[in-house]
Amino acid sequence: MKIILSTDFSEENKVLLPYAIDFLRDTGGEIIIFHAYMDNVFVGNNSYPGNMDTDNYFTTEIFIELEKNSQQVMHDKTQYLTDLINKEGVDNIIVRSVLVSGDPENELIELSKKENPDLILMGTRGKGGKRFLEGSLVKSVMTKCDVPMLFIPNGYNWRESKEVVYATDFSEYDINTIDRIFNILRPYKPHIHVIHFMEDSESQNEAIKMEELEQAFLDIDYEGEIHFQLVHTDNAPQALKIFCERNDISLSSFIAYRKGFFDFIFKDKLDKDAFFNLNIPMLTFKDID
Repeated sequence: MKIILSTDFSEENKVLLPYAIDFLRDTGGEIIIFHAYMDNVFVGNNSYPGNMDTDNYFTTEIFIELEKNSQQVMHDKTQYLTDLINKEGVDNIIVRSVLVSGDPENELIELSKKENPDLILMGTRGKGGKRFLEGSLVKSVMTKCDVPMLFIPNGYNWRESKEVVYATDFSEYDINTIDRIFNILRPYKPHIHVIHFMEDSESQNEAIKMEELEQAFLDIDYEGEIHFQLVHTDNAPQALKIFCERNDISLSSFIAYRKGFFDFIFKDKLDKDAFFNLNIPMLTFKDID
């Protein structure tokens, strides 16, 4: 198994490390620590006093220093992860670093195409304190990377991803996606709650769809459990939150479509904020083109 661990070098990203190690503990594999070191640089607009050549200045002074500092921090982060793996008594995980200059979104997408990892692991808040999901970066990455992506919220205390909620709107990709969830979370022998939120007027049609989805898994033997449930509500975000609290859900999962993103999947029922506000890890899958 191969994992790309994308980091902005903030202390908050340390929460990603236990997940990376845990996924590889039994099978072994490789962790690639990735960072694009120009993501927080803002170059001026030639309004400096005098005849200062701003292009030259930023290239020869700031960029060189930034690269040097990034190389040192990357070395320290890589060593820290290696030491943590050794402390855990794991000897089958290789750690490699990839440090690049460029736009973090584009560089991450290109790296995923080149390395073809099994999973990309990221935090949901960066150095600036802005919620990662409030910008366009996560939306874009989710819908462009063919690789499953696991997002861990800032301040989250690691625990096994045992109880999982998969929100479905009866996509043609549900069976394939649920199968992938089981494979990724195999170390935890997960209990996957497949749920669909509906109003009473939809009952008959939606009940048939859920029964068909359940039938597709009757003869499949997973290391874990799977349960299917229809939730009657006129407030899907609130119902999702209550469901997760009552079932001690430790991870949410869904398909991220290109067209319309969450509005396309859940219409007016759920949006991205409903999942983010759960403050638990999110495992996302790009739709199959």
